[in-house]
Amino acid sequence: MIAVRKFSFILGFLILITASAAFGSATNVYITQSGSASGNCTTNVQTPAFFNNASNWGSGGSQIGPGTRVLICGTFTGSANATAFTFQGSGNSSNTVTLKFDTGALLTSPYWSANGAISCNSLSYITVDGGSNGTIQNTANGTNLANHQTSSGFSAANCTNSEVKNLTVKNIYINNGSSASATDGNGSNTTDIVFNGNSTASIIDNNTLSQARTGVLISADSNGDASGVQIYSNAISDMDWGIAAGGGDSGDTLTGLLIHDNNITNWTNWQFPPSSFHQDGMILFNFATGSQTLTAKIYNNHIYGDLGVSSPTGFIYCAQNASCAMYNNLLVNTGHTIDGIIWADTHMGGDKIYNNTVIGLASDIAVTIGTSTASNVNTADVVENNIILGPGVGLHDYGTLTSDVSVSDHNVWRNASGSAPQMATNDSTFLSYATWQGDGFEAHSTNANPNLDGTYHLPSGSPAIGLGANLVSLDNSSLDLDLALQPRPGSPGSSLPSGTPWDAGIYNGGSSSAPAPPSQLAASVN
Repeated sequence: MIAVRKFSFILGFLILITASAAFGSATNVYITQSGSASGNCTTNVQTPAFFNNASNWGSGGSQIGPGTRVLICGTFTGSANATAFTFQGSGNSSNTVTLKFDTGALLTSPYWSANGAISCNSLSYITVDGGSNGTIQNTANGTNLANHQTSSGFSAANCTNSEVKNLTVKNIYINNGSSASATDGNGSNTTDIVFNGNSTASIIDNNTLSQARTGVLISADSNGDASGVQIYSNAISDMDWGIAAGGGDSGDTLTGLLIHDNNITNWTNWQFPPSSFHQDGMILFNFATGSQTLTAKIYNNHIYGDLGVSSPTGFIYCAQNASCAMYNNLLVNTGHTIDGIIWADTHMGGDKIYNNTVIGLASDIAVTIGTSTASNVNTADVVENNIILGPGVGLHDYGTLTSDVSVSDHNVWRNASGSAPQMATNDSTFLSYATWQGDGFEAHSTNANPNLDGTYHLPSGSPAIGLGANLVSLDNSSLDLDLALQPRPGSPGSSLPSGTPWDAGIYNGGSSSAPAPPSQLAASVN
């Protein structure tokens, strides 16, 4: 009897599995613009109307649902202000719904809608995968072109646990603001990739983005939650803001953001008019008053070039009601003066600036803290283990440095003339470096030349080797690795004991096997 029951149970279980498979969503759906075979879309090919029809989404064997991969092939030419693909349903934590570009797939339009060439609204667990070279572009939107419209490549509203990866988005708005006579501000709301409202645990990675006001925008407006968003390994150029994350309502929450390994350059065409644009590599802010609602780790980014002459702010601008840990970033200004290559204007305080390498001009300020509203300056900021070369002013505080900075030590400070930079407080009072040291700071710092090589590594004998504080106790796994992903002393994988001093800057001494950062990122305009 027991054997019969066991057999019946197994038989029933197998029937249940078979039935589940029979009623599961389609594994693959193939789409071309005309419905004719193209590229790898050769079987049961549909048109975009199939994807955009809610009745084709569900758990049926021919429907789009969790686990379905929708492959799009060939060129899709949209009318002006159109959206090519609108997701109609969610995936789940085990199986996303994936829209993937076949090799050479292209979405092109005079200008795609503000809702994007691809749109997601109030869904979760969706993935957009550009594959090897999938592209979204506009062809006639921008200064001196036929259209001057708000437009996006990918746009999500209240879409969580979702990912956009491996995608090229370009020419969303071709701005021509390199001259002071430029008056075109119509591109101020254009974006390559945007997540609005709730975007918890979403990921934007390995994309190539150019020609829009903002490359990646995370906006938590209307009491949205953008906690846990990750933005990494993107190549971004020809923007006003490379990456922007922020909110403006009291309920907006942006905590635990991770922004790392991005390459950002080229602001030339977004300098003017200054009433519409101000240039940043990345900007993080929350205008809501009250408790701190934005926290971020910003690390391993390479930001370089010329922010321009019009209204540059900073390569990293951590602004109102935010608290940022900024480390292992390579920041190289090759153009006009910047009043804060790193600008920690957060009001909330507690910003951490560790192990960055910052290269600037004699007229630059390396790190600016606080705002012109003295009552809103920072407190308890930490500046440690950095190499800062070139800027004539090291730290600048609109308030009082000695009260707003809790630790500033183990740094290399060296201005363009080979001596120590000045420090500045109260926006107009300059302190000598010796006075700053007399206030209890930089006891273990140096003005000696670190002798960086052409790839910003430390050669043998550099005074930056062994200069840094050992920060293993902060329990930050990404800080415990240098930019070449080599373990710092005392961290897992290191042969050196926990008490061994770290080296200042982005690299351990001897990490010369790391590839050199690119010296130029050129965007093609079609």
